[in-house]
Amino acid sequence: MMWMIVGLTTVGLMVLGICAVLAYREVVLLGRALSRSAERVARAGAEVEREAEVLSRHGGGLAFTAVTPSVQGTN
Repeated sequence: MMWMIVGLTTVGLMVLGICAVLAYREVVLLGRALSRSAERVARAGAEVEREAEVLSRHGGGLAFTAVTPSVQGTN
């Protein structure tokens, strides 16, 4: 009877160990995915800043060349 208790306890601990290893692996994969996503967001933010700078330099000329809708009806 004592050996059955020891055996079941050992099997239970092995199952918990396997679950812990699998959970650790998934956490590592999630961390890598989050790191890649953060790098992509940072690159996109830098690109938006560069384009905003270009637009701010040329934006004044663009504001007066845009076609504005007429408030008068057609005859």
